[in-house]
Amino acid sequence: MSRFLIPILFFCTVLAASAQDKTISGILTGNLMDSRNKALEGATVQLLSFTDTVTKRTVLTDKSGQFNFTGLPFGYYKLSFSFVGLQTLVIDSICFRAVRYDFNLPDIVLKPKSNELMEEVLIYAEKPLIQSKDGNITFNAGESALAAGSNASELLSQIPLVTKDPDGKIAVRGKEPRILIDDKPVELNLQQLQDLLESLPGSSIEKIEVMTNPPPQYANEQGGVINIVTRKGKVGRSGRVAVSGGTRGEASLNGNFSYRKQGLAFSIHAGVGYNRYLGNGYSVRNNLYADSSNFLNTSNGYTNRNLRPNFRVTLDYDISKQHLLNLVLNYNQNNFDHFNTTEYRTINRFDELWKLSEREIKSTGSGYNPNTSLSYTWKGKPGETLRIITSYQFSRNDNNRDFYQQYFYPDFSPTGVDSLQRQDNFTRVNSHTFRVNYDKMLGNAKTFISLGGLYNRANNQVLTEASYKKQPEGTMEKLDLLSNHFRFHQTVSNLRASVKQVVGENFSFTTGVTAEQTGIWFELLKENRDVKNDYLTWLPFANINKTWKEKLSLTFAYRRSIRRPGIGELNPTIDFSDPYNIRFGNADLEASTAHNFDFIIGRTKTKYFLNLGFGFNQVQDIFSQVRTLLDDGKTQVTWENISDRREYEASSWNGITLSKQLRVNLSASYTYTRYSAFDKTVRKFRDGGSFTSNFNFSFNPTDRWSFNGGFNLNRFASPQGYARWSTSMNLGIQRKFFDKRLIITVNTIDPFVNQQRKTFIYGTHFNLESFSLTRTKNYRLTLAYLFNNQPKKKEVLLPGKLSAKK
Repeated sequence: MSRFLIPILFFCTVLAASAQDKTISGILTGNLMDSRNKALEGATVQLLSFTDTVTKRTVLTDKSGQFNFTGLPFGYYKLSFSFVGLQTLVIDSICFRAVRYDFNLPDIVLKPKSNELMEEVLIYAEKPLIQSKDGNITFNAGESALAAGSNASELLSQIPLVTKDPDGKIAVRGKEPRILIDDKPVELNLQQLQDLLESLPGSSIEKIEVMTNPPPQYANEQGGVINIVTRKGKVGRSGRVAVSGGTRGEASLNGNFSYRKQGLAFSIHAGVGYNRYLGNGYSVRNNLYADSSNFLNTSNGYTNRNLRPNFRVTLDYDISKQHLLNLVLNYNQNNFDHFNTTEYRTINRFDELWKLSEREIKSTGSGYNPNTSLSYTWKGKPGETLRIITSYQFSRNDNNRDFYQQYFYPDFSPTGVDSLQRQDNFTRVNSHTFRVNYDKMLGNAKTFISLGGLYNRANNQVLTEASYKKQPEGTMEKLDLLSNHFRFHQTVSNLRASVKQVVGENFSFTTGVTAEQTGIWFELLKENRDVKNDYLTWLPFANINKTWKEKLSLTFAYRRSIRRPGIGELNPTIDFSDPYNIRFGNADLEASTAHNFDFIIGRTKTKYFLNLGFGFNQVQDIFSQVRTLLDDGKTQVTWENISDRREYEASSWNGITLSKQLRVNLSASYTYTRYSAFDKTVRKFRDGGSFTSNFNFSFNPTDRWSFNGGFNLNRFASPQGYARWSTSMNLGIQRKFFDKRLIITVNTIDPFVNQQRKTFIYGTHFNLESFSLTRTKNYRLTLAYLFNNQPKKKEVLLPGKLSAKK
């Protein structure tokens, strides 16, 4: 009961403190810079009330370009910025009110003076939690109470159209996207990507962009693009320290420091997170034979512990207005300690307990993932950009597993027979990538060309050493069947060209093609043989986009995409975690290609956005996990190339502003898959549909209080079966104190139902029902404190005008 009282008592304390707030007035802060990101000192900032046109408040920016207004009566205001030699900028319609009286404007840039324009006027619009434009989605994590104490992986599950399958793989509308961080692709395998996202704190993320219609550089990505944008900090020095803890058994500590001045931006983030997950489950497998049947029933429980230190350093340096450099150093680590106990019961055809055993698995190890990237950007004439990105990744993963199995008689008395095996896995991965992108707007300002190329080389070395305890000697002897040693090399290179033509007002089309060469080399050292495969793939793409003044948009897109098997699907090493269910990869897997057609219609207004999408995918040479029953009663799970399949998609993502304080968003996606007659007849595959949905809301009664919530409901289909409905929920309450420097957040995660998954698999000669539950119910408290420079207010009295300050 105490775990429930903690957040309730804390909430009441915060509520009581907020009730003591005195009469409030408006506050406005921000910082000003030129087009070279140089802070403007001594710039004039004027604030004019719509209801009092006589009184003006005027300040001069300090050496960091910062300005500050306090004591502002509620109402609408106009803000004007001016500096010698630069274009005057006006921001209109800033509304101070009881529920939003404190504004902190992002970086404001003054452009060089233009003879054609006396001043530039912008209408201020407050940033909602989720935005949508041209079918793309922006999740403003900096505005969400759900970001506090969470990580990037958890935040992704709160975004419309984004889901994670049971293996942790991220999908957008059912397809795998390309992940970017700060506009640069993450060249990591699935395990490395999961470790990175789970170690990246949500508090370090500014926003997450989901591009269903990505730019030409990534036009062939079947699931579009997810771009995670990290916080950059303000001009001058700023920092943040946060600590969090949860009742489930989790804790984190992280901090960041940033420094910005003319042409230079430096930030460093470091932290550590600890997680403990408890869970349990069961399975019932019915083996069907010509003259009989039997059952293999299991029940299990597990405890998983992970410790994840991490740091990230980012340096941006502008050599000049045309030449820009960016350097990123990133390191994340995962130290894990997992323990699992499983009971196996074999039930014969007479419904009698025939065999009984218990198996314990202890898995300990660590993973280290340092990586770095360097990019150079050259900006030529307007609309002309050259960008070169180089990166290097290294990964080291060690996993030591011990398997102890004890056998019993049906009355649970020990038989005296037991076994002990050990399997040590050592994986080393290194890869390097070189990308070039060139974009140019032609002289007619209606034709845009985009050229680019990629070279990526990845090297994997996997060593698995297995042994068993020999009885009665008690010595550990090598187990050759479960040992392996191989190297895997993959080289991907491509050349890309595209053109975008504007044929009318808000009407354009884009077409292009990518020629991609893939080379695969498997060195199977244990078997003393090599497996090689080289192939060239042409990947055309095109889209047509039309937008009307009423903010109605239509997009039709076609792309041919390719999905290559990774080391997880290719690794031929036998996984002996479950002796009655043998798993291994397939080194002979081939890549899968698909023709993707998408049609999206959207409407965006001030108070709402609506999007409806339809898709059709013709997928060829699919590779998927297939489970088969062996003659000895065990099942075998491996990856196989199956025949083609067709996918029919429908999705919708929508948002509505019910008031200035309350916004609601809802998304849903349904994909129906049809397999070939051969697969349905021979492999017993089943046509089926997958449904994913997301509902979230943001309620901000004042600019000090924030309430956010997210709810997911999903159902996934597989070639051999389906998973029943699963849910997840996250509710967050946030309160800001001391000029918004101290931020206190309480999150309630899955308060009603722990995350659970029930699956059904129907194969040739067997049926399998399995259930798993993870104790995700959690109450999390996060404390964060912000450090930043306070602007020195220089308020001046204009001739002939009255100052508000006496």
